Amino acid sequence: MEAIKNEFEQSGIIRLNNFFPPNIIFPVQERIYESFEKRGIRKNGKWQYNDNNFLDLPESEEKLIRRELKKRKELRSFDNDNLLNLVSMISDNRITSTEGEQKGPWQILITLPNTTKWVVPYLMWHLDFPRLPNNQLPGVQMFTFLDSVKPQGGGTLVVSGSHQLLNNQRFISSKEVKKTLKREEKYFTKLFSRQVENREKLLLENGKAGDVNLRIIELTGEPGDLYLADLRLLHTIAPNASNIPRLMLTNRFFCEDSMNLWRQNISVKC
Repeated sequence: MEAIKNEFEQSGIIRLNNFFPPNIIFPVQERIYESFEKRGIRKNGKWQYNDNNFLDLPESEEKLIRRELKKRKELRSFDNDNLLNLVSMISDNRITSTEGEQKGPWQILITLPNTTKWVVPYLMWHLDFPRLPNNQLPGVQMFTFLDSVKPQGGGTLVVSGSHQLLNNQRFISSKEVKKTLKREEKYFTKLFSRQVENREKLLLENGKAGDVNLRIIELTGEPGDLYLADLRLLHTIAPNASNIPRLMLTNRFFCEDSMNLWRQNISVKC
């Protein structure tokens, strides 16, 4: 467990294969399959995508699927002691509950096949929360897989190591963090530039900002695999060049003291 914690502190993200057993994953997976079957995206146990044939599903229908699933009782099985103990350990026991204000709502992540050419995006890199003063960890985000997500299959992209940057200053918004890194660090200047060609190769490049090692990680895996990510990591959505939808489940677990600090900053601005 110490090795897991050290990896989380250094890179900001850890992966554990087969963390959730089939009896937790499969009930939710079946509900998702049923939702897509009702809409003709899946038939007789098979996705109805072929090369260059992107079945259209209006955004309103995607939202409806998410809304149908987010309240399913099957999701409660993910709130178990194994997950809480792991999240608590890597947060130095600053996350002590998977209930109330220390946990967000469950979210189904869906990205339908939408391209034949996969690239690392230059847009949409962001943080979900501002940088807090004094190197404060806001919380931890979990990701698991409800179907196979292969490379170039729409899995979220994160910059490992980016959680170590710009931590000892004031409150900094996501926009300000990105602007500062683009101006001051060559790695991010390149990552955020639309002029860079062969952007898929960025996934293979290691970078540095000072003494911090940086690398883009594509969240890929099989049903039940788990990623835990520091909420300070820069991340973005990615295109899906596969022939099946990207289906993942995510939630956020918050450090109570950090959330109190964040609320105080909001109230001062108001």
